[in-house]
Amino acid sequence: MNNDRPLPRRGRPRSTLVDKALAEAARDEFIAKGFRAMNMESIAARAGVSKVSLYRRWSSKTEAAADALRLLGDMGPSKDHGSLEADILALFTATINSNEARASAKFLMRTMGEISEYPELLAIYRTKLLGPRIEQVRVIIERARMRGDLANMLTDVAAAAVAGPLFLYSLILLADPDHDWPNDLAHQLTRTILQGIGRN
Repeated sequence: MNNDRPLPRRGRPRSTLVDKALAEAARDEFIAKGFRAMNMESIAARAGVSKVSLYRRWSSKTEAAADALRLLGDMGPSKDHGSLEADILALFTATINSNEARASAKFLMRTMGEISEYPELLAIYRTKLLGPRIEQVRVIIERARMRGDLANMLTDVAAAAVAGPLFLYSLILLADPDHDWPNDLAHQLTRTILQGIGRN
């Protein structure tokens, strides 16, 4: 008798649509209330699913927050646009004035406001959001180094020069929603950064 066959899974298979609705609801609850005030019941209500479905996916709001941060940090592989300038411009263009920019800014600021109180949230932020985003910028920088497009500086220093303006943009987007940005902000930031990290 073959005893190596996997045992059948108990219960109904998880629905992809329900998973998506719950992940988006967790993100929206985090944005609206923050980690302290959000709870499993409100996530289920926002998603329009039962608590049974909710607990089938997550056992706690910490797991729900981790999935929400993962969604925000999942930006996919960094496409090679042929030059350091083109890569940075594509990154900024995808962020600045995007439909998700304000929601992402609120999410980020919510996280910044609470990570000092919740060590578990800080750990999630580092692994699910900050890590993937910084890694995307590092890929751009290392690719530029291979092309010879980069000035002689450490990768993390160059990455900070690229990521810093995006963080500041998110902060101003929340603090001053009516701020008068130039129409070519992505181009202006790209040119300014290249003056510092581009090959002379």
